[in-house]
Amino acid sequence: MNTFLRHSPVALASLVLLASPAFAAKEPLPPHVPGEVLVQLREGTGALQRDAALRKAAAHVLEHLETKAMKDARVPGILRVKTTMDIEDAIEELKRDPDVAYAEPNWICWNEATSNDTYYAGGSMWGMYGDDAPTAAGPSNTTNAYGSQAEEAWAAGQTGSRSVYVGLIDEGMAFSHPELAANAWTNPFDPVDGRDNDSNGYVDDIHGWDFLNGDNSVYDGTEDDHGTHVAGTIGGVGGNGAGVAGMCWNVTIVPAKFIGSNGGPVSAAIRAMDYITDLKTRHGLDVVATNNSWATGSYSQSLHDAVLRAAKQGILTIAAAGNSMADNDAGAIYPANLSTLQGTVTQSAASYDAVISVAAIDRYGALASFSSYGRTKVDLAAPGVAIVSTLPPANYGTYSGTSMATPHVTGAVALYKAGHPGALASEIRNAILATTTPTASLSGKVATGGRLNVGAWYSAPAAVHDVAVVSMSAPSSLTKGASGTIMVLARNQGTASETFTVSVTDTPPAGGAAGSLTAPISVTLGPGASRLLAFRWNTLTATTGSHVLRAAAGTVAGETDLADNARSVTSSVKASAALPLDAYPLALGY
Repeated sequence: MNTFLRHSPVALASLVLLASPAFAAKEPLPPHVPGEVLVQLREGTGALQRDAALRKAAAHVLEHLETKAMKDARVPGILRVKTTMDIEDAIEELKRDPDVAYAEPNWICWNEATSNDTYYAGGSMWGMYGDDAPTAAGPSNTTNAYGSQAEEAWAAGQTGSRSVYVGLIDEGMAFSHPELAANAWTNPFDPVDGRDNDSNGYVDDIHGWDFLNGDNSVYDGTEDDHGTHVAGTIGGVGGNGAGVAGMCWNVTIVPAKFIGSNGGPVSAAIRAMDYITDLKTRHGLDVVATNNSWATGSYSQSLHDAVLRAAKQGILTIAAAGNSMADNDAGAIYPANLSTLQGTVTQSAASYDAVISVAAIDRYGALASFSSYGRTKVDLAAPGVAIVSTLPPANYGTYSGTSMATPHVTGAVALYKAGHPGALASEIRNAILATTTPTASLSGKVATGGRLNVGAWYSAPAAVHDVAVVSMSAPSSLTKGASGTIMVLARNQGTASETFTVSVTDTPPAGGAAGSLTAPISVTLGPGASRLLAFRWNTLTATTGSHVLRAAAGTVAGETDLADNARSVTSSVKASAALPLDAYPLALGY
């Protein structure tokens, strides 16, 4: 029988339980709440039809789960019912009823499981380190190319914003931990007075809500170690000279507890997700993502619908790929394998995919030995082996798992949002995935083929080398034997200072002789700078007729645009005085 293992400060922790094949082999169904079924009726179904459907399944209602997010989405609530029949037989009876949209078990979900801060500066927090290219960031012993490169963002002055919110859907969180207290949410809309002041159905939800036990205590002691560890990776306070530093030093974390020592029912996960969604729709909080370091091995439409509701409010679902060493393309886990581009029988699809599925790598860039993967179903990898973070009540410890990789990405999402306040959820997702670093161990294992790279958003762009002649002018007429001045405007269109030559040449009529011209001129120009240069064209030896004058800038190392390096003008030289030269425009420019 599959048991829920508690975390060891130095071991793989409870994070290898996800979708255990051994459990499936010994049980008729994957883990679920015994005898409980989630039922959604079709819109317009009355009490008589409901009762008739439940009688066929020998079921009675335990709870009518109707969240504010469901009401906002205008979908019927979900009935959590108890049946005395075999659960699979009861579900088949319900599915045959025309008034039932769907019925499913109440599945159990399981955890997967520059700063001067002590563990960071001491070389322990490799997941936050960067490759120190092109310049070093952080202390001398904080270099690891396979880290998230978070220290490069910190070095660029980006440490987050407390106006950005993330939902922690997990166990509870030790919100008074010295590294978490400043970033733990305190509800300004519902002070502790025994009343539901914000009318969201939860009395005195001062720091969030416990959907497993149905109270406002989001921290119940050391059993909340997994949630506290995840929270520290997302948003442990950095730069305070102690402990650890999270990806995002400044962020607001909202705990939505639904998992205990024996896992948590998907019905509670749905309430937790909808609670976070409602905070955004009800109060306008800038909730950018939820962290989901947990999973179930069975598809749940109820869960899918909750993820869709969140997506339509601009909330990303960051999900652990799992610790089963499995190919998620072949065997799905949820919510990691969900796509919000796909709707359900009760919810339409979103306009973008809001789910980011995360695998784990070790400090050497290898896919973690326990990590699940998927060429199309897992998006990227992040540090997930030997990750140091916060533990209750005020401690620190090392855990491993895709549970630990996932909050690196959630913290990165919050960091990006803080630096790009106007970014849409779809744009943030694209930015995360488009800037991964290709990694050999991930080729064919994750969709991007790469690992999280926060530093890519803040690294200085490569220098652009681009010099050109942008215009030239010549006299409108010349007498043979006379001299004229040709003006050439040269410009450095790149981003680095450049030294280059500018020359003018004369191509005479076929078989004729060219006039003489000033020698090439060398110029040094800073980025964006221009200089007007004067050349003398002496026609004494020139053949009468049309001459092509061409001004050109010499190329420089790394030249990126050679197409506009030269400009030319066509002129005619006549032996008789005052005879106008034929002219193709003698003054050219952009």
